[in-house]
Amino acid sequence: MIQTIGLQKSFGDNHVLRGVDLHIERGQIVAIIGPSGSGKSTFLRSLIGLERIDGGTIRIEGEALAEDGRYPKERVCRQVCRGMGMVFQHFNLFPHMSVRGNLTAAPLAAKKLTKDEADAKCADLLARVGLSDKIDAMPSSLSGGQKQRVAIARALMMDPDILLFDEPTSALDPELTGEVLAVMKDLTGTGITMVIVTHEMAFAREVADRVIFMDGGVVAVDGRPEEVFDDPKNERLKAFLRAL
Repeated sequence: MIQTIGLQKSFGDNHVLRGVDLHIERGQIVAIIGPSGSGKSTFLRSLIGLERIDGGTIRIEGEALAEDGRYPKERVCRQVCRGMGMVFQHFNLFPHMSVRGNLTAAPLAAKKLTKDEADAKCADLLARVGLSDKIDAMPSSLSGGQKQRVAIARALMMDPDILLFDEPTSALDPELTGEVLAVMKDLTGTGITMVIVTHEMAFAREVADRVIFMDGGVVAVDGRPEEVFDDPKNERLKAFLRAL
């Protein structure tokens, strides 16, 4: 589903990605952990074209988003990323739209659903995330946990094959984190390929098929949760886990 070869990315003098090689199979749940500044979010954003890499190759479901650091035309990039969705740290809901508007805007425009079809799908997904009563609410009236559940439902409206989560609970109070993690856990049986940047180690241990530890802009460890958490061999990983 996802293949990266030698990803390189710098912001000025800050060399953030230093040769990231990764291969993610269809349906896998992959958790990415690591210290701040290790390149986790930049890597995730590069997979969906929100950051453009300086070098390396990205293939999504066999199609090249970037080849040796070169990108095709914008319409081709959009086509390659058509089966992907992303959930951000800070929700990124449209503040001037109701919950219904946030969920239905993209499928009405891009998937050519009728209004009735989009409304029905919206209602089904809000029920799934426990927010049926908020369908006509404005984002400003929602708690952080509710906003993030709306953001997850919005991503699901596009029927993604791949879902990317960029620290989806980092902006939430601890008591609201559980409700978002419960929704994400419910998605693990759907066949959607999920890549989750997270600081929630217990969640990563429970739901992930693989755990990636990034450090210094590279993949330092790639293994099963029990290998990463119970029997770490990498000294930097040991120090990271001790600090937590």
